[in-house]
Amino acid sequence: MSIPNTPYGAFKFMVTIDGVAAASFMECGLPSVSFDVIDYRSGDEAVANVHKLPGLVRYGNLVLKRGLVSGASTLALWDWISKFVAGTGSPTRVSVVLLDSPRVPVITWSFSNCWPVKYELPVLSGDASDIAVETLEIAVEGITVTGSAQGS
Repeated sequence: MSIPNTPYGAFKFMVTIDGVAAASFMECGLPSVSFDVIDYRSGDEAVANVHKLPGLVRYGNLVLKRGLVSGASTLALWDWISKFVAGTGSPTRVSVVLLDSPRVPVITWSFSNCWPVKYELPVLSGDASDIAVETLEIAVEGITVTGSAQGS
């Protein structure tokens, strides 16, 4: 049982692509949301006061990192990317679900019209003992946030 108003840890989460559990990721950089600011001043105003109005909404990219593994999840992820390489991919929904200690979903960020914009392969080196990490950067066009009733 969680203590009310205690922040959740940022280390238990899952990622789904088009409703299917994608793969296990070690790091997830959620996108930022920013608004353009439009300065506006009416010419007949007595005071030289500039009003600020909201403009376009801009979303940063979702960045996922994971240790490279063999198996179905790696192939499924590459299949999704390769469709865009071939020009046949279509944007889809990607969700990131934050889990609490007993792995119960508490917050879900759903991103619309997602597509891969960058895929980085790991750096391989014979004189290092690092894990092979791949990075996937995904463009998003919209964000919705939902939470569980017990997380409120």
